[in-house]
Amino acid sequence: MIEKCPKLLVTTSKGKENQAIEEILNILFEYDNSVQGLKTEYDGVILVYTSLNPKEAVKIIRNKPTSVIFKVIPLETCVETSLENIVSAGLKLAVKYISKGDSFIVDCVRRGRYVPSSVSVEKALGKEIVQKLGGIVSFKKPKYIVKVEIIGKISGISVLKEGEIIRRRGRGGTVK
Repeated sequence: MIEKCPKLLVTTSKGKENQAIEEILNILFEYDNSVQGLKTEYDGVILVYTSLNPKEAVKIIRNKPTSVIFKVIPLETCVETSLENIVSAGLKLAVKYISKGDSFIVDCVRRGRYVPSSVSVEKALGKEIVQKLGGIVSFKKPKYIVKVEIIGKISGISVLKEGEIIRRRGRGGTVK
C-alpha cells in the first residue's frame, strides 16, 4: 500500500533534476507551502507531492516561465505497480470520465521491470474500458487519454483531455 501519492510527474534533462525541482517549488509554494519535489532513480524524472488538485497544479505551472522542465503530467491516483493493480485502479478512475461511445486511448510509459511492457498495460486496461464502460479506442483524436506512468514500484494514473499535459515546445522559453 502506498502511503502518499505523488500528484505530478515532471520530466527534465539528465542532471537538471535539482533545477527542475527548484522551479516547481518556486511556482507552487505560494499555493501550497508543503509542496515537495523528489528525484527518482530514473534520470530526468521527478515526482511532486502537493495538497493541490493535480490538474489545478498543472494550470498554475502552465502560466509560469520555466527553463528546464520538459513535461508536467498530472497524476490523479497511484498504486503499487502490478498489471492487476493498474487495470483495477485505471478502470475505477475511467468510470468517472468515460461513458458508452466515448473515444479514448491508453498511453503507458514504463520505467522499471514491474510489468511485462507498456503495451501489455495499454491492451489490458483498454480491453477492460471497452468491455465494462463501452468506450471506443481511437488512436487519431481520442476524447480522453488514460495516462499510466510507471515509476518503478509506483504507478500513477490519470484520465486526461487534450492539453492537460504540459509539453515544452522547442528550446528555452515557457511551457505550453
